[in-house]
Amino acid sequence: MGKVGIKTALFGFITNFILFLLKLYIGISSNSLSIYCDAVNNLGDTLSCIIVLVGSVFILKLDETRSNRMQALAGFVIGLILTVTGFYFAYNGLERCFYPVKISYLKIYALLLAVTIAVKFIMGIIYFKVNQKNSSPIFRTLILDSFLDCAVTAITLIGFTLTIKINFAVDGIMAIVIGTIVAISAAKEIIAQAKTLING
Repeated sequence: MGKVGIKTALFGFITNFILFLLKLYIGISSNSLSIYCDAVNNLGDTLSCIIVLVGSVFILKLDETRSNRMQALAGFVIGLILTVTGFYFAYNGLERCFYPVKISYLKIYALLLAVTIAVKFIMGIIYFKVNQKNSSPIFRTLILDSFLDCAVTAITLIGFTLTIKINFAVDGIMAIVIGTIVAISAAKEIIAQAKTLING
C-alpha cells in the first residue's frame, strides 16, 4: 500500500475536511441535527484518513505480514470511530424527537448537500480503482464508507426537505436512521478486521 496509501489518505483528508466544514455550516445555519450529524460523520472520515496516512508511513518500513496487520489495525480503528459516531447520531436524534426545534430550509442548502453526495460518490469510485491496483482492507473500508456516506447524505437531504412539508420531528428520525446505519456498518467492519488481527 505504502506510497499509494499516503497519496490516497491525503486526498481523502483534504476532501473530507472540506465536506465537513460545508456541512457544519449548513447544519448550524439551518439548525438541522441530521445535517450536523452528517458533518460529524465527515469529521470522522477526516480523522480516519489521518490514521490511514500514519499507517501508510509505517507500512513502508514493515514486511508483508506486519504490513497486513497494520492495515487491519487501521481499519479496526476507523470502524471504532464510525461506530461511536453512529451511536452519537442515534442518541441525539432520539433527543430531538422529544424536543423538536424549527428547521430553516433553504434551496441552496439542499443543492449543496446534493453536491456533497456527488463528491462522495466520485471518491468511492477513485478508492475502488486504487483498490483494484493495490488491494487493501483499508481501501475497502474507505470504499464502503464513501458509498455509505452517499446513502446517509441522501437520507439527510430527504429528511431536510420533508421538514418544510411535515410538521413532525423528521430531523430527529433521520438522525436516528443515519446513526443506526453508520453504527451497524462500522460494527461489521470492526468484526472483520478483528478476525484478521487475531488470526494474524
